Amino acid sequence: MLTNPYSHEEVEATEVSLPDPTDAEIREHLQVILASDQFASSRRASELLQHLVERTLAGDAASLKERLLGVEIFHRRSDYNTGTDAIVRVTANDVRRRLNQFYSTHPDQSLLLSLPLGSYVPDFLPMSPRTSNLPGAAAPHLSLETSVVQLIASATPNHLATHSKPPAEPTTVVAIGKIKPQLLYIFGLVLAVALGWAMRAEVRSHGALPNSDYSFYGDLLGPIGLPGATKTEIALTNPHVLLYLGLKAPGPSLGTSPKDLPVPADMAAVLNSSANDSQADFPYHHFFVDQDNYTGMGEAKAAFGLAKTLVATGRDAQLTEERFLNWENGRQEHLVILGAPHESKFVQDTLSEANFTIGYDSIHNAHPLPGEQTDYVKSHIDNVMEDYGLIWMTQSPSGTRVLVLAGLSSPGTAGVGEFFSDPERMKAVHQQLRAAVGEKAFPDSWQVLVRIEARQDVPVSVTPIAIRITRSTPN
Repeated sequence: MLTNPYSHEEVEATEVSLPDPTDAEIREHLQVILASDQFASSRRASELLQHLVERTLAGDAASLKERLLGVEIFHRRSDYNTGTDAIVRVTANDVRRRLNQFYSTHPDQSLLLSLPLGSYVPDFLPMSPRTSNLPGAAAPHLSLETSVVQLIASATPNHLATHSKPPAEPTTVVAIGKIKPQLLYIFGLVLAVALGWAMRAEVRSHGALPNSDYSFYGDLLGPIGLPGATKTEIALTNPHVLLYLGLKAPGPSLGTSPKDLPVPADMAAVLNSSANDSQADFPYHHFFVDQDNYTGMGEAKAAFGLAKTLVATGRDAQLTEERFLNWENGRQEHLVILGAPHESKFVQDTLSEANFTIGYDSIHNAHPLPGEQTDYVKSHIDNVMEDYGLIWMTQSPSGTRVLVLAGLSSPGTAGVGEFFSDPERMKAVHQQLRAAVGEKAFPDSWQVLVRIEARQDVPVSVTPIAIRITRSTPN
């Protein structure tokens, strides 16, 4: 007997061959769904469903993550709080509800498009005429039980994260009966335990990483983070942030406060799509200038990666904000500055220029070598950003060490931090610096220029371009 995944009725069948749907068939079925009453009334649900399907067919299911969807579909900032802003999850649940309604009123479909709970990667299930035309067939309930029944009953490779091309050979469906909820509970419990042990083993493997893998960081970091009288602070830069918020009551009039600026009504109409959903409908809108309370997501990611590196090398540091740094810090402490130097007054006032200097949207190369550029400029093409960044080790005037990890943008800084914290990639940099000085002591001032490619504000590749020793090394 074959269980119908819609109504759980048992159908007289012992073997059914169902060919995988082609991309063209899936797109045609998608258009039928989008033209239905269930989706024609919701632009948001339609856009999300079409995006999920097209990305999966393109083999890019890995990009179907909550944060990336929030940025690309709903125009949220790359660092928006997914815990408090549930726009993606809410819309995905709405898509599931509308799909249920669609299949309940269109039971004769030869293809089932579903969005499993807990995932943004759609499934494409071929349905045989006998099961799709059953009298009284209800819409699919996208519960754990139904999903498992569909998975076993169809057994097609379309459950993979990436839609496969060309279609595989037809798969034979074996006879099965209704799976009991108790069995599914046991299955889920066993799976949870297995995943828990796997995660435990993964954490243990990272925690047990031998320090020898990071031994060369002793040259790269020098005295930074070592136990002793001179402490080390990791400083996050504080960029100037312009907040756009909706208000229920009018704020100060123009000119009253330099940090609170009313937004004209016609401009508010254009900007509302970038505001919080509830605040977009408020009658008054203001810009708020904040110079103290924010740092970039990229700087936070770089701090996390650097902290893991310090722990792996037996070092330690404290976390602070760049706005709290002063000459006394630079004279008495080793520092790690995360974020663009042009946003750090301390770096501008304290550190002397080196071969590579960071501006607003470019890095200047004072002495280009053959094959190098004079200026490396940040650029955008659609959702792809080409950014540049620096790993810059230098000394303050008092002789303490200062390490700068910075990109031209916050995603660029994240890429620089990830690169510096990866021993496999930094080992090659160390080898080049060591080879450049030969038998001399390892240089205390050097720079590495890197190129970062970011997609939807997430760094996907970091490539070193040039390395410089910026101060003579003693014999």
